[in-house]
Amino acid sequence: MKTIFTIFIFSFFIFNSKAQWVELDPGVNVAYFSDVYAITPDIVVVVGANGTILKTTDGGETWMQKPSGTTLNLGKVQFPTPDIGYITGSNGKLLKTIDGGETWTLMDLGENSDFSGLYCLNEDLIYITSLNTLLKSFDGGNSFITINTNLNYNNPQIQFLDVNLGFTWDPYSYDFILLKTEDGGATWSETGGESPIHFFNEYIGFYYSNGLFKTIDSGITFNQIAEGSGNRLRDIFAINENIVWGIDAGGTLDGDPSTKLVIKIIHSETGSYTENIWYDNNTQIDMNSIYFADETNGYIVGIKNNIGTIWKNSTGINMMSTNEQERNNEIKVYPNPVSNELNIVLDKPTKTKISLIDITGKQIYSNSFHEDQVKINTSAFPKGTYILSVKTENKIFTKKIIIN
Repeated sequence: MKTIFTIFIFSFFIFNSKAQWVELDPGVNVAYFSDVYAITPDIVVVVGANGTILKTTDGGETWMQKPSGTTLNLGKVQFPTPDIGYITGSNGKLLKTIDGGETWTLMDLGENSDFSGLYCLNEDLIYITSLNTLLKSFDGGNSFITINTNLNYNNPQIQFLDVNLGFTWDPYSYDFILLKTEDGGATWSETGGESPIHFFNEYIGFYYSNGLFKTIDSGITFNQIAEGSGNRLRDIFAINENIVWGIDAGGTLDGDPSTKLVIKIIHSETGSYTENIWYDNNTQIDMNSIYFADETNGYIVGIKNNIGTIWKNSTGINMMSTNEQERNNEIKVYPNPVSNELNIVLDKPTKTKISLIDITGKQIYSNSFHEDQVKINTSAFPKGTYILSVKTENKIFTKKIIIN
């Protein structure tokens, strides 16, 4: 039965309390990030343009770039176990790790088209999609067989519940229909939905199409829980049986193409339904993927101002603070970890004092500038962990820096 819902809109321009979605510093400058997977709340892998693989073990405070063996763009990342993971890429590239993302092996499958979708039922049974095509591996990606060449989507994404039952969609298309297969991907039928889908477990799943739809029978039937505020989402993630998060990249919830938003949907067992929406009308933001490690720790990746961007939520509350976000935007530090040269970029030329302090509290570097970009030669500094302090006329910015 449909229920009445309440919408709470948290404006990017109004709230000044502690931020819930915080923009992280990835320590690299790349064109975009395409996907994120949280092995635990603190251990997270992000992939993106030019073969970029980043891993954090401290919840995003610092990021380590891992060699990928390719400069081609990477698309999706998934870990069926904490140690074994896969990444899809352009021009038929598949990467595999067996040590939790520390090292990656590049597997060239002889395909020419770009791999777009990835889903691992376990460490051996893997599904991959490319343009119109579904591939399946039974041996951990060593070999694949073609299941279907008529998916009719440019960027098909997938989720399978077992070896036969699965779903596919294209989040970048505005005229797609959510499709279901019951024979391992050989044939597909329409479900009626027009949104990405995510299953919390083998029985309970959700999609958003002018409101939230829920299935409790593995997708045999879908029931609309409540009428919502718009059409569909770019990506969706269910963290339990009653709470769903989603991102939208083009105004499908409010009709304004410049709108980018994060939505949290709560449906209680009593039937109440709430949509908490954070809006941002920055046309330079494009969010690609959302993933929650648990009910309070989530990550979003995408692009902002032509630079790959990572956002983190560690409270489970859907809100953004102008003050904290502005501070994050004003100062960028990369790369981190650093070997030879640390770049510090401010949004405008500012009188600034920059210091580096080691873990014993000893100041090993200090200098003053009046520029918008500063380069510090770190090659002569001992390897280790430091605190970077950037002091302007009215603010102090601190960040942990690793020199290796």
